[in-house]
Amino acid sequence: MSSSVARVCSVLALLVILTGSLASAKAAESTPLLKEVQNTEEFFPDEIGSVWRYVGHTRTETIERIAGTTFKNEVTTIGTTNIQGTTAKIFRETNQGNKGPSDGFFRRDKTGIMYYGSQPTTPFEQQLVPYQVLNFPLVLGATFHQLKKTDVDLQVDIDGDGQPERGDVVADAHVAGYEPVTVAAGTFPEALRIDAVMTISITLSKNRHRAVSQDKIISWFVRGVGLVKYVETIESPPVLETRGEIAYLSEELESYTLKGTVKASPAPIFSEHLSGL
Repeated sequence: MSSSVARVCSVLALLVILTGSLASAKAAESTPLLKEVQNTEEFFPDEIGSVWRYVGHTRTETIERIAGTTFKNEVTTIGTTNIQGTTAKIFRETNQGNKGPSDGFFRRDKTGIMYYGSQPTTPFEQQLVPYQVLNFPLVLGATFHQLKKTDVDLQVDIDGDGQPERGDVVADAHVAGYEPVTVAAGTFPEALRIDAVMTISITLSKNRHRAVSQDKIISWFVRGVGLVKYVETIESPPVLETRGEIAYLSEELESYTLKGTVKASPAPIFSEHLSGL
């Protein structure tokens, strides 16, 4: 899952009906009702000319090596473009995920946010987009099924037999609730946390062995500001003689400019998720 995708996770209300025994009734009484997030769109500002500046960290671990990197990334809403007959906003990043410049294409309307892919893109991503990554209004405690694709051509020969592998891709997101978050751009007492997981189940063409890769992203959004922090964990399984690998990626907001107003904090604060590993 790309960072652009990771930054706009989505949910759909789940209605739980409890009937039957007295124990079920008591469980229902102790379970908080799902609550709609009012004015959901305010957590995802997309005015053209807005700029978000992030400091990021990456870390990769295997049995043999540990490597870490710090990087900067700036995201700017630069304009609009027409994709498949639809007008989408262009979010330009200078160093997305420490992988260089890229453009992400999103459309926000009253129903939610649709992702149309990125540029540069990959053959893998092209098989997944477009898809809905957020449904408005968001609902606290709810889970949304973002994506389900079967028999996707991964465009990569993992087992060395000369044939690209195929796999099934499923992505879900959960609105966990409000949490306080402190980053270089400030302290935000009510950041909306959204957890997303993309699971890729790969079938090796050489021996039909199944391998599972997971990309987990925790993101925090603030009303009127947007994304202030995300932490991504990518778990790659061992294949043949290779050992598995875990990669960590995070970005935290240093400063931002919305409608001509600049917000910043002089002292950067690094990700506890990464510094504690």
